[in-house]
Amino acid sequence: MIAMDVTNNIAEELAKDIQQIDALKREIFFQDKKETSPLIATFLEFVFNKQGKNLRPKLALLTSKVVGNTNRSTYLSAILIDILHEATLLHDDVVDAAELRRGETSANVVFGNKATVLMGDYLLSKMIEVCTKQKEFKLLEIISTTLVSLSKGELIQLNATKENEFSVSQLTKIAALKTGSLLKASCLAGAYSAGLQEKDEQIWVDFAEYLGVSYQIKDDIIDYVENGKERYKDIKEGKVNIPMALALENSDQETSEHILCLIKDNENFETNIDQIHSFLKENEGLKLAESLQENFLEKAINELQKLPNSDDLIVFTEAIGQRTF
Repeated sequence: MIAMDVTNNIAEELAKDIQQIDALKREIFFQDKKETSPLIATFLEFVFNKQGKNLRPKLALLTSKVVGNTNRSTYLSAILIDILHEATLLHDDVVDAAELRRGETSANVVFGNKATVLMGDYLLSKMIEVCTKQKEFKLLEIISTTLVSLSKGELIQLNATKENEFSVSQLTKIAALKTGSLLKASCLAGAYSAGLQEKDEQIWVDFAEYLGVSYQIKDDIIDYVENGKERYKDIKEGKVNIPMALALENSDQETSEHILCLIKDNENFETNIDQIHSFLKENEGLKLAESLQENFLEKAINELQKLPNSDDLIVFTEAIGQRTF
């Protein structure tokens, strides 16, 4: 009950901050309405109205509260890291030919691939402009470093898919570069906005990377579960995720190669999915993934325990691991 009360109190405080962040976001992106084209304005409304769980802004806010006090720089950090995430999702949906995003029609279906890619580019360019005008040069450094990590992760993943390289170690590395880098950006941006010294940065880096891998593993687990979201999304796209990689490593080579062929034959998904899922269950892919996810989450919390004033962030991190935030 106490933990639940604490979580509710944190959620209430964060909700107040999120309201201010949303107001500042609109002030920044809609301040030049006369100069903004109708397409851009419509696209911005489309992007901003698709509310997610605000994980990255909330991480930036809570991190700032551990280091010092939340301020305008914190809000800018939360906004721009979230915009960075949205821009990458726009590009991802085009690359993956996705039809849904957060349970609703994706931007590439509504506006077309060309407009969606250009809008992603616009958001990325706008971030650089805002950082420069607001003299947020540390934030600009964090964003640019994150873009390099995200691109590197995507290229490694693309090559792994092409070469049929699906080791667990490689997939966790990709998770650290992609999911982990965005969470790291949120933490570092929030921490530096509140006065973090560079010598204290490594704890936040390690925390965020462990949390990012844990978060991605949990996402991969959810992909096999009835949860109101699209089920078997990765398998439908011919992708091997971490639970499946664990099952493949837990099986003999001949069987693993056969299952890989079925996964790659995504045009016959409906015919193959029962056999693929049975293989995952028989080789304990989900059970092994749950254990690995808990291990990375524990590592993340251990990093936070090195810091004073981190109790709220620890509670929030536990909630992220359980998907109850």
